[in-house]
Amino acid sequence: MILRDYRNFERLECEFPEAGVAIIGPNGSGKTNLLEAICYLEVFRSFRGVRDRELVRFGQTVFRVEGEVEGGMSVAAAYDRSQRIKKVEVDALEVERVSAGIGSVGVAAFRLDDAEIVRGGPTLRRRFLDIALSVGVPDYLPALQRYRSLLSQRNEALRRGGSNDEIEAWTEGLVEAGGVLTERRATWVSEGAERYADYYARISGGDSAGLRYSASIASDGGPEGAVSWEDRFRSALERTGERERRQGMTVVGPHRDEIRFEVEAPEGPRDLRSYGSSGQQRTAALALRLLEADRLRERLGREPLYLLDDVFAELDEGRSDRLFRLFESERGGQVILTAPKAGDVGLMGGKLARWRLRNGRIIA
Repeated sequence: MILRDYRNFERLECEFPEAGVAIIGPNGSGKTNLLEAICYLEVFRSFRGVRDRELVRFGQTVFRVEGEVEGGMSVAAAYDRSQRIKKVEVDALEVERVSAGIGSVGVAAFRLDDAEIVRGGPTLRRRFLDIALSVGVPDYLPALQRYRSLLSQRNEALRRGGSNDEIEAWTEGLVEAGGVLTERRATWVSEGAERYADYYARISGGDSAGLRYSASIASDGGPEGAVSWEDRFRSALERTGERERRQGMTVVGPHRDEIRFEVEAPEGPRDLRSYGSSGQQRTAALALRLLEADRLRERLGREPLYLLDDVFAELDEGRSDRLFRLFESERGGQVILTAPKAGDVGLMGGKLARWRLRNGRIIA
C-alpha cells in the first residue's frame, strides 16, 4: 500500500503480512488515518464522513492512495483539492464513474465510533445501510443516486409552491427508485435479523436482541408482501400531499426510514437508542458489523480484509473475550488491528505481527 499526502502521511509505503498486523501507537499517531485510507479504496469516501478536501495533508493540494489486493488486482484513488477532482483507477485503468470501482477491495471495518450508529440519529443508520448495500447489491447505488436527484427536484418544486403537474412530474420516478431502496433495505435487514440476534447473544453472553426495518411508508393493511413498496410509497404520498405543501418537502420515503435495535427486558422489548446501556449499544453495533461482513464474504466468495480500529477499548472484559474468540474461531481473513498499547492486543492468539506507528511513520 502507498499513501501520498493523505492526512498526516507525507509518504508511506508498506506491505501487510498475510495474517495481518497489530498497529500500536498513541492517540494522534495516525492509526485511524491509515485504516481510513484502506477503507477509502473500498468506497472512495472517508468512513468518518468528512469531505475529500479534509483528507489532503496540510499545505498540499493532492492526495493519492494505492493498494494491491489478493489476486494481484490494484486499486488507486486521488483527489485534487484545487480542482475538486477525484480519480479512481482499477488495475491501472481510470474508471469513468467513481461508483464503478466501489467494492473492489472487500473491506469490513469495525470502529470504536460504531456505537453512534445505534445511539445517534437516524441519518447515521440510513448511511450505514446505503454504504453496505451500495457495495453489496448491484442495483442499489444507481437507484440511490436517482432517488436523491429526484427528491431534491421534487422538494424544490414544493418549496416554490409549484403546480400539481410540476410536482407529479418528479413523483413517479421518485416512487420507482424509492421502491427499490425500501425493498432492498427491508430485505437486507429481515434476512439478517436471525444472524444479528445470534451475534448479539454470543458477544453479550446470552442476551436476546432484535433488529428490524421501520419504513415511513405505512402498510395498507393487506397481507405481508401483497402490496408492493412502490404502491405503498405512492399511496403514502397521496395521503401526505397537504402536509407536503405546508412544510415544503417530501415527508415520507426512504429518506425518513429507520433501523430499530431492541433488546429483551423483563418489561418487554427495549429500544437500545433510548434505553440501552453503553455496553448494549456497542454490542449491537458489533453484531451489525459482523452481519455486514458476512454479507460481504458471501458476495466475494472469500474472506474480506478486516479492519478493527480500537474496537476493544470500551468493551468490558467479558464482551472483549467473547469477541476475541469469535474472530479467532470464525474469521480467517487478514486482520489489521489498531491499539494504543501493546498490552491491548491479543487477537489471533498473539500471532499478528506488531508494528509501531509514530508521526506518520511505521516501525516494524
